[in-house]
Amino acid sequence: MKKTLLKNLSLGLLIALPLLASCQTTKSTDNKVAIDVYSEDESEELNSQLPETVKSADNEEDIVISDSIKSAKKKTSALQDFFTLGNKNEIMTCDETSLFTSSISGKPTQKNAIVVLNTKDGTAGFGSQYLAAYYFVLLDDAARGKLKAAVENYLSDFENKRLQRKGRNLYKQYGSSDGKLQWGSLKTSTPNYGYGKLYYGYSFENKSPYFTISSFPVVNEYYTQAGEATSRESINVKYYFTKAQAKALIDMLSDEKIAGYLGLNKSFVPEEADEYWLRN
Repeated sequence: MKKTLLKNLSLGLLIALPLLASCQTTKSTDNKVAIDVYSEDESEELNSQLPETVKSADNEEDIVISDSIKSAKKKTSALQDFFTLGNKNEIMTCDETSLFTSSISGKPTQKNAIVVLNTKDGTAGFGSQYLAAYYFVLLDDAARGKLKAAVENYLSDFENKRLQRKGRNLYKQYGSSDGKLQWGSLKTSTPNYGYGKLYYGYSFENKSPYFTISSFPVVNEYYTQAGEATSRESINVKYYFTKAQAKALIDMLSDEKIAGYLGLNKSFVPEEADEYWLRN
């Protein structure tokens, strides 16, 4: 009886071990983003540069991005599509990136994120899972300009060793802009929304600096319709970006990139007439 039992247990282990191994090898993990190393030692090479600045044409024929977003046609490609359900075909996915958000433990946690356009109000921004909800941070033309300036100031301070490891108001070191939060239980259903200030600054976490975008709770405008079925306001959100992530974000939210997402053919580079002088 004992021999039979031992034999069955041995066979069971032989079957279970390969299955366990296969489960472990098929588990997928997101690509981890390298954190930024910051040192006051000026001899240390950090291998980073400020992003190139591409100026748009300064004339009356410039494309008005917000109006173009509002009039965007429905895309059908795998990446450029519109959500349905609660978003009512207003959120258009354009690109993919990553960022860090606050977690229950208080430490920044890496999350996948998407760059989106809101065809209802002409804003653009990003979205990601944030604790138990999915949040979108949306900015108009002016706010995206302030975000770009904030990132460039942060990169400059980083390179020139001007970052402070501690301070009371570092979360708004680079100013603020008006912004919109839109959230819900699912990425495809975010009926809650509100307006408030977005603050641009930076924070040291585990000795590494991050560019930050923060927002205090905003009043939920959807509460007047849904009542107690939803929350009265948003939560306090704070997003963290490495230098590479911050550069990628402002690039993906540039007028040039948005024009590309929308399939606009107009060039944002001013066309200057060629000059030709004949020899006397």
